[in-house]
Amino acid sequence: MDKIITFSSSKFHPTPAERDEESDDYINPGIFGRQLSDYLTAELDKIGVKVTFRCAEDWGWYHEIQHDASYRLGFGCHSNEGEDHLVQFIPKKPYVRNWFRKHHAEPGVSQLRDQIMSILTSDETVSKIQLEDG
Repeated sequence: MDKIITFSSSKFHPTPAERDEESDDYINPGIFGRQLSDYLTAELDKIGVKVTFRCAEDWGWYHEIQHDASYRLGFGCHSNEGEDHLVQFIPKKPYVRNWFRKHHAEPGVSQLRDQIMSILTSDETVSKIQLEDG
């Protein structure tokens, strides 16, 4: 189930704050994604998918999505210095254990992945979209 979307676009660039060592957005040199995070959050909101939490991490930007199950559903995105970008999904396994319960996570992750894939494929500035094993 662990799938990653990779793509190219000149639309998403490192922000000045991501380059500023004094900024909260400066986490990991050479790993960016604030513009991509802003874009995906806004586009998901347009289709009724609410990002309830997001933050900069050492590998990019982490997002949690509002949903009905009692496990975390989300995605991470990051950009490199050039035009290469990546979106990965959380959880990575088809099932999540929460105390004594087992939750089937694949439907939620698949739906989120399809929604993000649809956003990216409808954007004419995005190319070379691939779904890869993580």
